[in-house]
Amino acid sequence: MNHLPKLLILTATLLPYSPAALAAEWVSVTTNAVGDRFFIDKSTIQRTDTTVRYWEYREFPQPNNAFLEETVDQPVHGVVLNWSADCTNKMQRLRQVTAYDKTRKVIRRFSYGETGSLAQPRSGSSSSSVLNYICDLK
Repeated sequence: MNHLPKLLILTATLLPYSPAALAAEWVSVTTNAVGDRFFIDKSTIQRTDTTVRYWEYREFPQPNNAFLEETVDQPVHGVVLNWSADCTNKMQRLRQVTAYDKTRKVIRRFSYGETGSLAQPRSGSSSSSVLNYICDLK
């Protein structure tokens, strides 16, 4: 299935949040066992020493409201995430989330900045694969 139309719509919705979205370069990184797809926008990667900031898009074929830290009253079929990550210790901070319904309509936006959750993805997980991809990318 061609995901380009969905990613173009997604890029358009990011415009208020990321000037780099105009030149989005979404790359598929991995797909997990339940069919969730994980993409990163290579054009948004910003590095400073061992820290990297980037945008990620996750597409859920089945609703995944459990992913969000806050409750929303609609089924979540996709999220765009803004991360900062330390590639030395493989820790990442969630800075922004935009949740989407099945038609890619925005359900809700969350902005956490420096207070976003800090986590180290479990080794072998899809999140770990995305973080490794980002950190290994030169």
